[in-house]
Amino acid sequence: MAGVPIIDRIISVLDPLFHEIIIAGWPEGSPVPQGVRLTADNFKGMGPLAGIESAMQASATPLLFVFGGDMPWLSEDLIRQQAREMLSTPSDILVPRVNGLAEPMHSLYSCTIHKKLYDYLLSDSSPAVIDFYRLVDTRYMELPSDAATTKAFTNINRPEDLPGN
Repeated sequence: MAGVPIIDRIISVLDPLFHEIIIAGWPEGSPVPQGVRLTADNFKGMGPLAGIESAMQASATPLLFVFGGDMPWLSEDLIRQQAREMLSTPSDILVPRVNGLAEPMHSLYSCTIHKKLYDYLLSDSSPAVIDFYRLVDTRYMELPSDAATTKAFTNINRPEDLPGN
């Protein structure tokens, strides 16, 4: 898939797994990827939490898989594993964790917490996603520190982050 935009790679993984794909905070004026719905952040300057809130509000489903738009190697197997875990033992948020480090941008969120998240953002509290976790039933899913997990959680923020650079 060399030369394919990161968002197209992400959509190719998510499309067969989910009924809808919602992207929050898409850059204004940028071409919209086919097959997605865009939603604007309701709380400017509040980072990913604002995007999560906006996507929850727009979602037609009770659960939301939250992903980073800079994570080109999302793993279908890992996402399915998380979904099975969330469905078998429900919580408000299911967060994968490797070596004690949480990955909030590869997590499942119950849309039932939308009001709590909305109120939290209104209160002008910390915009850090993990700071919100203490207010709801957040469960962690321990994952091995292996090559597949590392790859799935890799962020590409600069050209230097790409393999071979």
